[in-house]
Amino acid sequence: MRRSGNRALARWALALLGCASIAASPLPHVRLIPLSRTTWDSVYTLNQAARGETTYTKVCSRCHRAALGGGDESPPLAGSTFLANWNDLSVFDLHDRIRTTMPPDTVGAITKEGITDVIAHILKANGFPAGAADLPTDSTLKEIAIKSARP
Repeated sequence: MRRSGNRALARWALALLGCASIAASPLPHVRLIPLSRTTWDSVYTLNQAARGETTYTKVCSRCHRAALGGGDESPPLAGSTFLANWNDLSVFDLHDRIRTTMPPDTVGAITKEGITDVIAHILKANGFPAGAADLPTDSTLKEIAIKSARP
């Protein structure tokens, strides 16, 4: 009887050791939703960027300044600091940040389409190429990565 108890204990210990080794082993980084395009893939139009510039001038420039350089408490929306902060995030992440926090005194005052137009203006200001189709306003923004350098 003592022998079978030792075997059961040994099996239990091996199973526990196996679980511990699996839990301790590093898992490779897996992106569940691959970003199929980047901001270098001409994801907005010049007309959309122009509409965005109009909205930006009316609503955003009082804090972020006309040249998108940022202000006292507002981060820049163009240049190396902006690109470093948003590199590898999706355009949807930027859209969501604007939608839920801007403008600070009247959050939600800009329509979904207006936000997307403003993002097109931001992309243009950061030197990303324009294309033939407007930047979409739906969840496909999650598939577009902001990349500071051309892939």
